[in-house]
Amino acid sequence: MRNAAILAFFLCAVLPCFSQNGQEISPNRHKIKVTPDQIQSTNAETPLQKSAGTISILKPIKIKFADEVENFFTLALNWLKTPIETKAVNFEYREKRRGKWGAWQKLPIDQHAEEESIMEVSELRQIDARVRFIQLKIILPAGVEIPADLNINLFNPVIAPQKSGAMLIKPIEPELRGCPCPLPGMVSRQTWGAPRPCASPGYATVTHLIVHHSAGVNTSNNWAQVVLGIWDFHVNTRAYCDIAYNYLIDPNGVLYEGRSGGNNVIGAHFCNTNTGTMGVCLLGNFQEVEPTTVMLNKLADLLAWKSCNSSIDPVKNSVFARSNTVLNHISGHRDGCATECPGNNVFVKLAEMRSKVASNIVACALTVATQNPTIVDYTIDIVPNPAQHSFRLRLSSGANISRLELYNLMGQSINVPYNLQTLEVQCGHLPRGTYVLKITDTAQRSIAKQVVLQF
Repeated sequence: MRNAAILAFFLCAVLPCFSQNGQEISPNRHKIKVTPDQIQSTNAETPLQKSAGTISILKPIKIKFADEVENFFTLALNWLKTPIETKAVNFEYREKRRGKWGAWQKLPIDQHAEEESIMEVSELRQIDARVRFIQLKIILPAGVEIPADLNINLFNPVIAPQKSGAMLIKPIEPELRGCPCPLPGMVSRQTWGAPRPCASPGYATVTHLIVHHSAGVNTSNNWAQVVLGIWDFHVNTRAYCDIAYNYLIDPNGVLYEGRSGGNNVIGAHFCNTNTGTMGVCLLGNFQEVEPTTVMLNKLADLLAWKSCNSSIDPVKNSVFARSNTVLNHISGHRDGCATECPGNNVFVKLAEMRSKVASNIVACALTVATQNPTIVDYTIDIVPNPAQHSFRLRLSSGANISRLELYNLMGQSINVPYNLQTLEVQCGHLPRGTYVLKITDTAQRSIAKQVVLQF
């Protein structure tokens, strides 16, 4: 507070009384433009503060939306980007339910704007439904003015009732010669209430998978509303064309469809270098709490699908073309720029996540390779395994093999020479790694075996 001017807002009146002062007209969204005629008084508490700036007081905001607030509403500030530095401005807010005002809480400027946005914004806050008034404060150092075109954004995330069957997008079944892992089922955009998509989405081949956290609430009885609140923040406060992330996952392990456009659509989430990435947001603040097991399992399922879909080796790294830096194929937001995202409690688990994704792809490939698994009355072993230049099958009595097929972990068929008389497979021309051998007998029964090649 020292050597700073404190600007306290008491923005008042029952909404939508600010419609003439720049409020966005929407039943459950209010955009209130702060204007000079809202200032009730201007003064300074001490001569030192007076020399540094002024204190301006406005009337309070009374919270009122067209629909009742079910769980929470959101608060965020925005203003147009300018060449003038505004990072030194500090915002605070406090809440009033019934009776006294609560303590002042910081409302920091968000540091993660992407190239899509023309706006500077504060962080997003989710405010309890029982709050009746909001009061804002701005702390201005000497020589810094209130940001021009400053807006207060309030949003009540009301989701319309859904028709039966609209809840989930069904999993996409894998094909043997495509990705062996399915895209998991997810909550559709229609279900979580996305009002509109990007008008002209962009597409690019994905090479790196980026993990985020929302840094918001850690508990909710309606995570779909949390997703809708993030959409509103990205679209109506940040001025993106759609929600920034490709997918979102809640602590219950539920997957949500993110940015519209489907596979390989370019998001707005990774340090102004989004082309070539897929962004997944874990809902919660993982500087504060641990991610749940079901959340991490769903993340592994999703990343396994995308890894084999785009031929990405989940345990390796490569040069990321947009930034010309070497990144792990599965990275955290902080690997691209200065941020705490995805939180320490997720970031330290990414090495384990890479291994888990690779294991999931192996499991998918083994399952898909059998397609219609049948019980056979004989045993098959692969020797040696791990192999180097060749391996052979060791069978119990009663086995007559008619065909061998080798697949990589992306589900792609690999041409290998083999001899059905000696049951030997030549593999010296293949790169090291894990493969799946599909073995079909003369009765057209198939089983699959995992083969590891090491040189």
